[in-house]
Parts: sequence; C-alpha cells; structure tokens
Amino acid sequence: MFSRLLFKVKFRYLFFIFIFGTIINFQVAFFSISFVSLKLYFESKKIIYLILVYIFLTFLIVDLFAPKVFLDKNDYFTSSNIEYDIRKNFGYYPKVNSKFTEKIYFKGNLFKEINYTINKYGHRKTFNLNMQNNDCIAFFGGSIVFGQSLSDNETIPYFVSKKLKGKHTVFNFAFNGYGPHQFLHKIENDNLDELINCKNLKFVYLYIHDHIGRVVGKRSWGEQSPRYILNKEKLYQKDLFSSYPYKLIMKLRKNVRNSKIISTLYDVNKINKNNEYLLVEILKEIEKKIKERYSNSEIIYLVWYKNNLDLEIINNFFKNKKILEIHKLNISEVYQSNNIPGDNHPTKKFNDILSSKLINYFNF
Repeated sequence: MFSRLLFKVKFRYLFFIFIFGTIINFQVAFFSISFVSLKLYFESKKIIYLILVYIFLTFLIVDLFAPKVFLDKNDYFTSSNIEYDIRKNFGYYPKVNSKFTEKIYFKGNLFKEINYTINKYGHRKTFNLNMQNNDCIAFFGGSIVFGQSLSDNETIPYFVSKKLKGKHTVFNFAFNGYGPHQFLHKIENDNLDELINCKNLKFVYLYIHDHIGRVVGKRSWGEQSPRYILNKEKLYQKDLFSSYPYKLIMKLRKNVRNSKIISTLYDVNKINKNNEYLLVEILKEIEKKIKERYSNSEIIYLVWYKNNLDLEIINNFFKNKKILEIHKLNISEVYQSNNIPGDNHPTKKFNDILSSKLINYFNF
C-alpha cells in the first residue's frame, strides 16, 4: 500500500520540496532526500538507496532533537524592551528619543539593571558639558563602543567625555552588531547632523575581527544592514543584505546555522581574503570621505585582536595607521568580559581603564 502511494509521488515534486528545504529548513530537505531514496529503493531494490534512507532520516532526527540535547543550560536571563526602527538603505537603529531598560537575572534574582538613553538622532547619550564645542570626538563601532549590558554612564565615550571635562564634545555613533559599513553609510549620506558645530574632529573606530564577517553579511543579525560590493575596484552600496535576490543567500546561511548537521560540515561564518579586502576598501573609503567632508579631521583606530588570526590584508592596512592596540595594553582579563553567557561584553572597569589609556596615548 505504502509503496503504491510512493510511486504516485513525482520526482519533480520531491525536487521542489528539496529546493524549498535547502533555503528554508534543512529538515525538509533531509525528508525529501529520504523520500527520494526510498522511492528509488522500491523501484530498483538496490541496498545503497536504503542506506541513504537511513542516513538522511538520521540527519533529520539529529536536527530535530539537537536544539534540546545540545542547548547549554544558562542561569542568566535577560529581559529587554529595546526597540528598533529600519531606515531605507541604512537598516536597523535604536528608536529615537527613547529610554530603554534591560534587566539581567541570575537564577531568578535580579542581577543588574541597565539603562539606555537614545537621543533624537538615534545615538546613545554621552556626558557632555558643552555641546557647542568646536573640538569633537566621534566614536564608531559595534556593541563594545555602544556599551551593551552597560548603562549610559559606563561606556567608553562617556568616560572619555567626563575625563576631558568639556575639552571636547564626544559622540557615540556605535550600536550593537554594527561594523564599518554603517559608519561609511552615515558619512556618505550626511547622517551626522550632530557634528554641525565641530571644526576639529577626531573619529575613533574600534575594530574587532568579527567586523569582517559583518561587512559581507555572514552574521545572523546583519540582514538589515547596508550591503557594499566591489565592481571593477569601485566600491558602492547595493541596497541592504535583506533586499532580493541577496535575501535568499541570507536565508540559506540562516538555514545552515540552524542545522546541527550542515553547520558541522560547513562553517557559514568563515571569512576569506576577499572579505578582508572588502573591509579594508570600506575603511579606505571612510578615510577619503572624512577628509572630503571634514577638512580638519583625523581617524584613530582602536584595534582589538581578541584571537590570533592570520589576516595579512588587515594587518598590512593597520601598519601605518594611527592605532592603539587594545590587546597590548595589559588590561586584566577579569575586566575584558562580564562572563554572562551569550553576552561576554567588557565591563565598566574595562571601559574606564581603556578611556584613560586612549586619552593619554593620543594626548586629547
């Protein structure tokens, strides 16, 4: 009975199911391959097809139950009311004129409460005695600069501003998951209205290796981000990563991450030389645009090599730049991570120490 029903199912239908599963969910793809193999077995009685049935059914079972089996138990729980907006061609950013609260619980008890204040430009609040100052420092980067899991008065820009006692007006243009592509978009599209009074500008960009994967859309959170490509050595933006047809690639990558079997066989987050090259070209374009738009300005790089990767293109780019290498500052590892599973961002003390070293090193 079952075999007769199986014969009625057309191969082309199973093929379409396989394609659908490859993009949406590999569990569907495993099921379709199992079904095809079973159909071939009934037709030919060849044992190889029966083996394939067992193999792909095993893959299906592993993917179905892996999240429950391999899920790490976590005593921490985070409750957050952070809201996001999407701007055309730029992507996601925190909702303007907002105050958000994040509560971190440990074993059911409140461990820490964090406050985030976002101004009318969609940027995080810093400590400034004089917003009309001609001397300014603008920070760019991801969650480390933004201050994930830290309140407004615990971020790097906040400490820098407070310690300079009004000598410079300091801005925090960073946000969680950002990379240099958001930095470039803001400069190209004049989305830096806060700098209107600034005559002497220092741009500070904090680089970590993860930014390479971000600029090419290889991170799960980066779908609503500007996508830059190189065409005949010319760099330009081509919509967002979430725009079709590239959205299909993003869906495929998400599908790979969600499959225990496929992600074990293929690392979708792995970076290559072309990815490095694109990031460097974005940084070069940032430097070029800064000079065009802000005549009396310079860019300073905070470089944090948290792991030893052989990234020749990146290393060569930073050789002749004005940089401060965080990993060489001997800041205690105790302060480098808050040790909250799934978070692990630097602590308030880390930012306090780094801000002092930054001010001293560049003689702000």
